[in-house]
Amino acid sequence: MGVHINLSHAPDAIHASAVDLTCTWSGRNTQITCDSVLMVTSRTPNDSLFHQLKGQDWQGSGIASLKLIGDAAAPGPIAWATYAGRRYAEELDARDHGDALAFRREIAELKAGPSLLP
Repeated sequence: MGVHINLSHAPDAIHASAVDLTCTWSGRNTQITCDSVLMVTSRTPNDSLFHQLKGQDWQGSGIASLKLIGDAAAPGPIAWATYAGRRYAEELDARDHGDALAFRREIAELKAGPSLLP
């Protein structure tokens, strides 16, 4: 299908029809021709803003709480970040539940019964 996977290479520049890559082990530079680039990156959180704010006098400014959520806490699928934002909004100004779920979870059980198979 013409797909090439370039592991352990970091893009230095992405052009209209090529990409400049540097090998993370050897430092060797190469340029490859391509129609598109799909980058699969590490899931490293970027929590620097949280830590900068935590060092400020946010409580003296009338802010009641400061919480690290979403991709800043643990990068993942968009559904996780959306859930973290929704959960934060629902629990705003409520007591801290920690990591416990703020809702009841129903667990369905299947009971043995007469077979529906012939």
